Amino acid sequence: MQNFTVTARERDTVLAALRYYQFYRMQGHPFDPRQDHLIDAIASHTGEALDLAEVDDLCAGLNGNEHALAVNA
Repeated sequence: MQNFTVTARERDTVLAALRYYQFYRMQGHPFDPRQDHLIDAIASHTGEALDLAEVDDLCAGLNGNEHALAVNA
C-alpha cells in the first residue's frame, strides 16, 4: 500500500475528477460539457483550481513518480 500527501487543491481536483467520472458513468453516454461548471466548482472549492501542469504533476505523483514540479523547484 502506498501513502502520499496531497494539498487541499490537489484533493479538490481528485474529488472533481471522481465526481466527473461518476456523472459520466451515470449518464451512460459521453460527458455533457454543459455540466463542466459543476466540476470546476468542486475543483476550486478551496481556492484556484489546479492548472494543466499541476494536474499532470498530481497524476505523476498518484502513479508513484516524483512530482515533476517539486523536483524542479
